[in-house]
Amino acid sequence: MCYSQETIFLLIGGTYMFEKALRLLTLSAFIIYPISNIAQEDSASSEIEEITVTGSQIKGAKITGALPVSVLDFQDIDALGVDSGDELLENVVENGMNFFNEAENASGGVNSSRGDVGAYNLRNMGVGNTLTLLNGRRMVNSPGYQTELLGGDYVPTVSTNSNLVPVWGLDRLEILRDGASAIYGADAVSGVVNNVLQTDYEGFQFRTKLGWFDHFDAEDVTFTAKWGQNFNNDKGNVSVFVDHYDRDSINSSEDPRWGNGDHRMWTTCDLPDGVSDEGRCLEDGNPWSNNSSFRNTSANSLYGQFDMVSSSEHGSSNPLNHIFTDSNGEFEVFPMGDSRCSNRSSQGGQVFDTGYGTCIAQDGNGTERYNLWGNTDVRSDMQRTNVFVYINNELNNGLESFTEIGFYKSDSFLIRHPSYAFSSVKHRVGADNYWLNQMSFTDADGNTLDFKGKQLYIDNYRYAERMRHVNVDKTTYRLLQGFRGEVDDWDWEAALLYSKAKSDDITSNRVSNTLLKDALNDSTSAAYNPFSAGVDSNIERILVDVYRKGSSSLAMMDFKVSNGNFMDLSAGPMGLMFGIEVRREEIVDDRDPRLDGTIQYVDYENDVYPEIGDVVNSSPTGDVSGERNTLSLFTEAQIPLAEKVNAQVALRYENMSDVEDSLVSKLAIGWEVSDSVLFRVSASTSFRAPNIVQINEKIVVRSGTRYDYAMVRLEQLAGLGADDLDSRSGQQRQATGATGLLPEESDNYSVGFVITPEAVDGLTITADYWSIEKENTIGLFGRQNHSVQDMLLRIANGTNNCDTFGGHGAMNRSAPDEDQIAAANAAGLCPFGNVNYVSDEYLNLATRTIEGFDVGVYYNFDTDVGDFSVRYIGSFIDTFDQEPGGVFADMVAKKAAGEIPADIPLGGFGDLLLMDGNYDNKHTVRVSYRNGPFGANLTALRKGEFYQSSLTRPDGTKFMIDSMTTMDLSFDYRFDLAGYSSKIRLAIKNVADERAPLADRYYGYFADAHQDYGRNFYLDLNVKF
Repeated sequence: MCYSQETIFLLIGGTYMFEKALRLLTLSAFIIYPISNIAQEDSASSEIEEITVTGSQIKGAKITGALPVSVLDFQDIDALGVDSGDELLENVVENGMNFFNEAENASGGVNSSRGDVGAYNLRNMGVGNTLTLLNGRRMVNSPGYQTELLGGDYVPTVSTNSNLVPVWGLDRLEILRDGASAIYGADAVSGVVNNVLQTDYEGFQFRTKLGWFDHFDAEDVTFTAKWGQNFNNDKGNVSVFVDHYDRDSINSSEDPRWGNGDHRMWTTCDLPDGVSDEGRCLEDGNPWSNNSSFRNTSANSLYGQFDMVSSSEHGSSNPLNHIFTDSNGEFEVFPMGDSRCSNRSSQGGQVFDTGYGTCIAQDGNGTERYNLWGNTDVRSDMQRTNVFVYINNELNNGLESFTEIGFYKSDSFLIRHPSYAFSSVKHRVGADNYWLNQMSFTDADGNTLDFKGKQLYIDNYRYAERMRHVNVDKTTYRLLQGFRGEVDDWDWEAALLYSKAKSDDITSNRVSNTLLKDALNDSTSAAYNPFSAGVDSNIERILVDVYRKGSSSLAMMDFKVSNGNFMDLSAGPMGLMFGIEVRREEIVDDRDPRLDGTIQYVDYENDVYPEIGDVVNSSPTGDVSGERNTLSLFTEAQIPLAEKVNAQVALRYENMSDVEDSLVSKLAIGWEVSDSVLFRVSASTSFRAPNIVQINEKIVVRSGTRYDYAMVRLEQLAGLGADDLDSRSGQQRQATGATGLLPEESDNYSVGFVITPEAVDGLTITADYWSIEKENTIGLFGRQNHSVQDMLLRIANGTNNCDTFGGHGAMNRSAPDEDQIAAANAAGLCPFGNVNYVSDEYLNLATRTIEGFDVGVYYNFDTDVGDFSVRYIGSFIDTFDQEPGGVFADMVAKKAAGEIPADIPLGGFGDLLLMDGNYDNKHTVRVSYRNGPFGANLTALRKGEFYQSSLTRPDGTKFMIDSMTTMDLSFDYRFDLAGYSSKIRLAIKNVADERAPLADRYYGYFADAHQDYGRNFYLDLNVKF
């Protein structure tokens, strides 16, 4: 008989795990039994209202009321009027920034996770640290991944797509706010989000909703329906939920701040006529007034700069030589009629007309800057469909069958700005280029200047004739079959789950380096013309479509048994649960051959660029594929320590195929101090395994301008000016997956209380302090940090063994030039050149600590004029630190000792509170009113202030981004429509028309933390048959 690899894995792993289980369960028994014997007998218990409903897998566990869980029920969700999971998470105070959003990914890079996607990020601990469940079981990860700043550079992160869940089909959203890996498994470092869908629905109901905006022409249309019916003599039920959402795109041209990349005008409130500040400008007299950092336009445009390849090409005795080019043979192109084409006295007012609607002038006249964000889409045109079917049926043998069928599909389209070439790959206009050879100027004396047979480098140029178009199609399906039943006093449940997500991301109008090379060397009129400012330039011949296709799958089997009355103890019954879970996760990221390095760029001199992709402005990223097999054994006990004191003890062991094993635990205690007060405390350990991408990623190259602090220090020691030795230049980072990564591990603590005062019926107050300390946080050391380490090594070495000394091994440098050699000799160092690339591997390099407290107030009361419901939840963060270990910790000590100058920074570590979107408080409020057929809801969301670190002044003054508060108001009326129960609602969202405060970001606001759509409305009709 032949067994598959998966079967052998399960048989071997199952035997191994069973032995481990016996040891763990024996250990549990020794722990639990002594604790139960010290339980005290007390007076008769008095039950308080349960605010929390999850956090235990023991049916009917009393401890659930003592666990820190936030619950948004259907009334809360309905009052918010949201259409997707990312909108819902925006109103969850425990959730931090949404790093997977379109506005903050405005640069349009294919390495972003694009399309319809939202990410979970409880406590701002980072994407991937929140375990996401649907009806208590895992959800598949989104097929696309992107990078997040962790440490000194960006590392790949993955997340479940929050938009997979049909929001109107939710019964409730549960947020377990303490670490729950011992209960639910890996990734639950910062908590668990459980989406619980409605079940056993009977009847038919539909809702149609139309939304529109004050400031934009876009409309949103939503259609949702629910249908359910009992069968098998009411022993079974089938419930179907359908949600379709269709929205228009919103273009940056519709807003004066979004559509103009030069945001300097908003750094004061002295705005041009016709431009309303809408609360988005800075007060006059601020130190950032007219600061060039807010000029987010680009020097790369269709009006380029061109350089002669060699000095011999511009060294002739022609009297017109250096009239229209500078001493280095460089010139710039401007629109015809631009005064810069005739502003040099040597020209005598003459203008070099290219014949293509442009003119040329010496370099140094300033460039025509390109508005990067003009006519790009801040929000995509998108259609989304969610269908979910839930079937449960009580069988004749006493078993209950339950089935889940989920389907999701989305199609999105958006416009992004066109590309420019990396500075490390200069394109060359060939000597035979047709359009170059037509350019000629003859003065009044008959002297002629032309460019026939010349070769030109292209500088500061953008292939901006066509905007990039991004189409992303996504599908996800979920199939689950389970059974549950009872054997004696034991409840058991088992299920099989398979879910797969696919993404097809296609970008049109990308430029091929190879096709461009050919087009620049074409001697016919089909050549690419870089001198015409995009008019009839033959751009079509160099454009390509490129794809990124991804898939992610989850296969899982679980079995668990529980007994809420396993043993009678002196203080009450003890509950016990055992479980086993087997899961297999796979991820595939398949990129176009022009993107993954398969098609390499070979330049005009036949030099190969293996680390430059064939697509202009895209570093090659290799395809990624990987899988992970996991076996889990877990146990949980509920132990009555006294009549009003209950404890939860949990252990979980996980064996993963590609990382070390993990054993985590949890202890929680709830004490009913009185009929009105419940005290709760918990301590747990959690873990997050390195994601599959971090382990299996092949070489990934990223290019960008960075400081080389070894060169910066050499400039200082040699008495040179800043950047005299090109200390700030384009650098590549080459990162590879690391198989030796350890799981991230955390210690989680919380302590709090629940008060339900007898004197105020319907009032509940909760407060909890919590702390998460995560060790082995995975990140990258970072290009600039590596250069600081290189600086330390070079200074310590001095001039010893210069023939063999190479500095820091992660830095690959070019040979030093004459100036660098002279500077090194003057400074007493071995000479070194500029950085070619930095090798950086993923490391367990830091400890991240986040601490804070949560407050909740819930009050329901009835009056003669109607019924009221008030809900307030606030989350406050006191500490957000990331402390380094290893080499970086030594560098921090050296900086404190003065060995590293104060003006040379160490990036990515230290106090992160309030930095770049890490606000320290977030609040939500809901006030609902109902009187007969009339109803109203007032909801509010507030986020605290934070600072943008890149704008910090030399004297330490921080650029604070103000807090933001939005309020929504809705009115309902219930009535009969042709005999059917109906409801109509009119809602005003963001009543006060609050706009996001100014930031130095793509569209002028910090989109990871804020939205900037202003006031909008929706009309909603709901009919129940």
